[in-house]
Amino acid sequence: MLRLLGIDERRLRLKWLSASEGAAFAEEIRLFVQLLTELGENPLKDYGDGPADLQMIGL
Repeated sequence: MLRLLGIDERRLRLKWLSASEGAAFAEEIRLFVQLLTELGENPLKDYGDGPADLQMIGL
């Protein structure tokens, strides 16, 4: 679905962590923020604020 929208699939990460894994959570967030920084700006940032705006561009 992300590819269909023209979004790099690396911009979504799902990971199951227990509430007791605070250090692992912090590390996941740190790594994800680093990746997002490397990928650059959100490719949809100029298309508005939500699903109604996506309809305007034909998605």
